[in-house]
Amino acid sequence: MDAFVAALEKLAAGLEEHSDEFTRLDSEAGDGDLGLTAGKIAVGIRLALSEPGDSVKQLILNLGKEISKAAPSTFGTLYASGFLAAGLAINDEDDALVQLRSGLQAALEKIAQRGKSEEGQRTLLDALGPAARAAASSPDVPAALVSAAAAAGEGVEATKAMTPQHGRAGWIGERARGIADAGATVIWRSFQSMSS
Repeated sequence: MDAFVAALEKLAAGLEEHSDEFTRLDSEAGDGDLGLTAGKIAVGIRLALSEPGDSVKQLILNLGKEISKAAPSTFGTLYASGFLAAGLAINDEDDALVQLRSGLQAALEKIAQRGKSEEGQRTLLDALGPAARAAASSPDVPAALVSAAAAAGEGVEATKAMTPQHGRAGWIGERARGIADAGATVIWRSFQSMSS
């Protein structure tokens, strides 16, 4: 549990550290508020960590609840939904790697369903999908986080060639080409922060 809490503290710090990058990307192909949302997500994470308890499942569910309250925007809701789905999918009796794998898969499926999107449509799923698959084939949690971060980074790079179909970025269409998807970038930086 201590390692998980430490990773979540790194996640909150990483979201704040990269908020200007998220704002810049979102300003180029969106409404420019993603850095602010990332900061609010970090607040939600810290609120959940103020009383982490001794159940990973309950902590993950609390993360989803606190994030949804702190960051009620579209992106914040999707990010929170991932935690809520992961919390429902895992068992405290399983080892950390099984929890990570099943949690990521559940998050991927829930966010796709809730966002009515799929990989290849220039969304956060283009980072989360590759990250979940990389984690699924890793031998342990540290390797899974490193692999997930690398795969998510490759997913972000791939979004530069995609035409957006959702959100405000969908309005600018082809003009978004060459710009990394901001939501996918948040997912990449999230895994990168937790794996450091």
